[in-house]
Amino acid sequence: MMDISTYGIVYLKVLIASGLCFLAFLSFRFRTTLEQLFSNLGKLKSFLLISVLFRIIPFVIIYIVLHLKAQSDVYIFWKSAQEASKFKLVYRDFESLYSPFFPYITALLLYIWDTAEAVTLTMVLVELLTLWLTLNTFSSKNQASDLFKALIYLLLPAPFVFCIIGGQEDIWMWGFACLMIYCWQRKKSDLILGIITGLGLLTTKAFFVLFIPLVFLKVNNKIKFIIGNCIVGLPVLIFLFYYGGTSFLMPIRLAQEPMAPNFWSIANPFIWSLNLTNNIKLLNWLGLFVILSFALWQTYLSKNLNIQQFVPKIWIVIFGLMMIIQIGSYANYIFIYAMPLLFGFNFFKDKKFLIITFFIQFVAAFQPSLWFRTGKPFLQFKDFAEIRFTLEYAFEIIIFIGVLYWLNLIIRNKGSFDSFK
Repeated sequence: MMDISTYGIVYLKVLIASGLCFLAFLSFRFRTTLEQLFSNLGKLKSFLLISVLFRIIPFVIIYIVLHLKAQSDVYIFWKSAQEASKFKLVYRDFESLYSPFFPYITALLLYIWDTAEAVTLTMVLVELLTLWLTLNTFSSKNQASDLFKALIYLLLPAPFVFCIIGGQEDIWMWGFACLMIYCWQRKKSDLILGIITGLGLLTTKAFFVLFIPLVFLKVNNKIKFIIGNCIVGLPVLIFLFYYGGTSFLMPIRLAQEPMAPNFWSIANPFIWSLNLTNNIKLLNWLGLFVILSFALWQTYLSKNLNIQQFVPKIWIVIFGLMMIIQIGSYANYIFIYAMPLLFGFNFFKDKKFLIITFFIQFVAAFQPSLWFRTGKPFLQFKDFAEIRFTLEYAFEIIIFIGVLYWLNLIIRNKGSFDSFK
């Protein structure tokens, strides 16, 4: 039995994830009733209702009523945001692993409520804004069905835990990718797409750069796309270089720790004697090469797709492969593509897909916490003598196979794309 004092947060996440799966089951059981309710209330009121029920109220219960403290990376975000709130210059005056605008955005609520929990609340609000944008971008003729899909997203265990308890920001990247599609639907301008991808890179994290060359290959007017990137990117780059020198390279200079699950953590019991996982930088560069090479191939195969079909597919390919290949990847990255997985395709009609997805999400909701509390191990066969390591490794395998399952669906494109307005 694992010690409750050490693993208490793991048990809490298991309990929350179980409750969410049960609520999702009930939601599908009473889908007709819920969709009728959404039809009666209308789109905005329905969205506000499910947002308050499954994001705002849980946040209040966890942090205001129960007085739990923010977890994970939130304290790092908070410290950076505090410095940003004093108008200090990112990278030069304080460290940040993220893009230059990120600490200043997370600082906004600190002028009202200077706590780490305020940063978590910012993450919740941005996630809801991204969900609203996704709901409108991938809307079908059946508005109530779209809102039901949004409800199911809010009941997915991993996004719930990663956002409300973990305060993770990964969904921000999808927000900008989705904004591209939304704007493209209304005005097919490659200049605007360039501006949005530039803003995405300036606001989120360095990983977003993997997406830009693939969009560049997809757009018709590549010159306008580059100009759009430069319009927003060059002034910021010049400003940061002028006042901080090469400090703006901080996000790519800081070494990445080995994480789990990914190919390297799964394979480690079999290859540990080869010491392959000791050279993190080499494995990172190797992984990036494989990801980009495969994504470029998928971009070529997707040449007949329009932007609104291309983006969700290539997005999941990039970040699904990242979870598989990169030694610094872990379960939290599921957060990056949970929305396009549900909204960008009609897999939602497949009961098998939903059951498997909820099972993967259930495990992913608590596996990172268990991994950290078992000492962030890269396991060897001798470690399996302890039940905690055996369990943790089994959870890694479940997530790893689950991501492969999603990737297989996307690459083979089983199920046509959902209808777009």
